[in-house]
Amino acid sequence: MPNDAVPWSDFDADEYWKINYASVLPEDAEIIGHASKFLLEACGEPAPLRQALDVGAGTNLYPALLMLPWAKHIVFTEYAPSNIDWLGENLADVPGEWHWRRFWNLVADLPCYRAISDPRRTLAAAHEIRTLSIFDLPRRTWDIGSMFFVADGMTGDEAEFEAAVRAFLGALRPGSPTLMAFMEGSTGYDVRGRRFPSVKITQRSLETLLTALPITETSVHRTDNSVRRLRPGYDAMLLVTGITTKRLE
Repeated sequence: MPNDAVPWSDFDADEYWKINYASVLPEDAEIIGHASKFLLEACGEPAPLRQALDVGAGTNLYPALLMLPWAKHIVFTEYAPSNIDWLGENLADVPGEWHWRRFWNLVADLPCYRAISDPRRTLAAAHEIRTLSIFDLPRRTWDIGSMFFVADGMTGDEAEFEAAVRAFLGALRPGSPTLMAFMEGSTGYDVRGRRFPSVKITQRSLETLLTALPITETSVHRTDNSVRRLRPGYDAMLLVTGITTKRLE
């Protein structure tokens, strides 16, 4: 199923959050550990002058939190109306319990991260939400970026999947630290009785694709598939880290 045939107006953001992020899953904790290590090495000391991009965040705030020490401004781009509404509500600095504290606690004591005393308020002040398709991203605009479970979970068409990855990387300036995450071997996913597509990729097919993309110093980390997984229908999660280059997209 191509992306333009997917019923995104029927996507239930609250249900998706409950399934995926109501608790910190072992796979996410593993990804956060590897991603934060990469960013600390790639970005160095905090200098919040960078423009950050989080593509298709949906109901997942931890990629933005990972980039927070180095981001002056974080643009969240989304397409599904329910995800846009969810972000508007959950990125606000309001009184009460902050669910994402348990995710932040995984990095709170690390260099650079511990300098942020109030990550909820900092993220609320730094963010902007834009209704924007991944295929309409402006080119070479941001200095650091993340795209988690988007390109592979928005279409069943391999060519469209590759085009989405290229569009994301093309939106970053050369030299930008980059985080991407994918579901390995996914056959699609259900949200409140609705079926959504996925491209079935493997670590090998992803590594092959990366060699043809404007990104260098790449590393692909495959999560430990012996831990409790999110749901049936996939093999593992794949975290890609790297630095964008000037190579023609």
